[in-house]
Amino acid sequence: MGVNLRDRHVMFAFAGCAALATLWHRIVPEGVTSSRVLPFSAGEAIALFALFVVITRMKNDTLFTRVDLLIIAALGVAFVLPSMMIACVAMTATALMLLTRHDARLTSAGQLLLALVSFQYFARLIFDLIAPYALWLETIAVTTLLSPLGGFSRDGFDIVGPNGLTIFIEPPCSAFHNVSVAVIIWLGLIKIERLHFVRSDWWALAAMIGVTILLNTIRITLMAQSLTMLQYWHDGAGVTIVTVVMLVSVLAISLLSRAASAPKLA
Repeated sequence: MGVNLRDRHVMFAFAGCAALATLWHRIVPEGVTSSRVLPFSAGEAIALFALFVVITRMKNDTLFTRVDLLIIAALGVAFVLPSMMIACVAMTATALMLLTRHDARLTSAGQLLLALVSFQYFARLIFDLIAPYALWLETIAVTTLLSPLGGFSRDGFDIVGPNGLTIFIEPPCSAFHNVSVAVIIWLGLIKIERLHFVRSDWWALAAMIGVTILLNTIRITLMAQSLTMLQYWHDGAGVTIVTVVMLVSVLAISLLSRAASAPKLA
């Protein structure tokens, strides 16, 4: 008995390759990894799960032409090479193709693939461009929170305490990396539930970004207090505490947004 190959089967195979490439990249990183506070796998795991959920909704419908299937299969060959950059090229090309379609399932799959690529690659390029401005603003924010304590001053990206301790905000400490995790979690949770966006989703995204930046700023503020506090909040148990608080906050905002957008019973 022959196998009746459906469009969703091809997409399942492509998504599976994308998941394996992402996992391999985390096990064997190609370069220096940045120190995010939020768990680096949380956003990717949720987005990949959402991608499989969206593909499941395709059922046995015919959504692709033979040319489309050949293109996706050809792009899938890129996953054979042990390079996340090449995998990102294949995922980007497939995502852009899906985004041009009118079916909400295909556009949602394209959005998730593009989000995964952005998290892996494009977000880093964007941050490299805005890093001087982002770090400058974050340094000002931390100094502002410290001002009521007295004795703290700012010199460029350096924050000097009254006890002589000087800390400086490096790119890996920026809230930008945690914001990128929050965004991909936001998109994944929406697509698991539904294919379309509602107004409350955008308010939830703004709240997630705001809370993430605030918590990261508070963490750096605590680090500036003393050498002991620096070690605790930068390398010790404080990292786990902030990680859990950030993740719980993002999930809580998502649940509140879902409740706000739910239809009200008469």
